[in-house]
Amino acid sequence: MIVLVCLESLGISRAGRAAMNLARRFANTAEVVALSAGGPVDGASLEMARQGGAQRVLHLDEPALDRADFLTLGMVLAEAARYLQAPLVITGERSDDEGQGLVPAALAHHLGTPIVARVQDVEPSTATSHAVVLTVRAGGRENRIEMRLPLVLSTSPAPCGPDAGAVAGQTFRPLVERLTLSQLGLDPSRVVPRPALLGTRSSVLAPAIQRRTFDEVAALLLRR
Repeated sequence: MIVLVCLESLGISRAGRAAMNLARRFANTAEVVALSAGGPVDGASLEMARQGGAQRVLHLDEPALDRADFLTLGMVLAEAARYLQAPLVITGERSDDEGQGLVPAALAHHLGTPIVARVQDVEPSTATSHAVVLTVRAGGRENRIEMRLPLVLSTSPAPCGPDAGAVAGQTFRPLVERLTLSQLGLDPSRVVPRPALLGTRSSVLAPAIQRRTFDEVAALLLRR
């Protein structure tokens, strides 16, 4: 079985660290594959995956993905999951910068699978190879549930710390493999840029967007 971990394309994030921590539960029972979309191929998040227990590390080499909206990014990640035939996809609940938490839902939508959010722990089912046991906190209680695959999981960001998630004693460091949209059967022209209204990674532009009045925002929406 392949467990696909979706990482942010920039630096090491709390979301990416949390997703890798969950994926490690399958280090002895499945092939853990880490994937980032856009950004530099030598980014810190990919290095974290190389040191953090991933057997394969993939990078979707398409600059347009740096500016893709959440629906497009979800579609691309879903096609990557199909390409790799990964029945279990693990993501961070939300990114560190924008924090909207929309990509995991878009990924599950395009993949056509259920999504379980705020997963605290996951382990293979002892009853069947086609299911996993999840620990989810809800209503002030920790609940353990068994769910069949395929499945998308998202987990709350891990606390910040100096450790990038390296596995003690690990000597194998997989090389970063480049993956293209054409390999996934996708045309780069289908990459839709996200509108500035929904957030931006630029700290300079963000305050100007937040200061828009309700009438200005409504006018922008009506023009789209």
